[in-house]
Amino acid sequence: MTSQENEDVLPRRKSDEDADLDITPMIDITFLLLAFFVMVSKMDPQLPVSLPQALNGDVIPEKNCVVLVVLKGEGDDGYTIYKGRTKDNSDAVVGDDPVEMESQIAEYVEDTLSRNPKIQAVLIKAEGDVKTGAVETVKRGVAGSDLGLTRRLYVAVETTQ
Repeated sequence: MTSQENEDVLPRRKSDEDADLDITPMIDITFLLLAFFVMVSKMDPQLPVSLPQALNGDVIPEKNCVVLVVLKGEGDDGYTIYKGRTKDNSDAVVGDDPVEMESQIAEYVEDTLSRNPKIQAVLIKAEGDVKTGAVETVKRGVAGSDLGLTRRLYVAVETTQ
């Protein structure tokens, strides 16, 4: 056998370049898909959220707070907001337009805090069945008050078991 024949019999070596697999494009596509699904998914603030019972927490004295109460009303999307601790219809926020309701809440918070500057916080008390959109309406109303923005905001959810 000649040396030429020996070279033909030996298997060819694979180069190291053939053994590597570049996964960079796969990672790029994965992040592009993730970004796409984050952008097109929508959170529905009207869906009820089941909240777990709090294990720890601070007691907030209501006497040092402006209190707003949110109760579930008639229908799936219905709710009623009360100014103060009472559930009297004369203290209810009236209207179907959320912007109008927010302005009534801002006016109530601003008026209460200007009469009582020692009040340290705003407390939103909500029933467990109230949808998150109702609480968000109250929060936007509090944010519409200049004095309300300088106070702490607490949200308390009462659960029924």
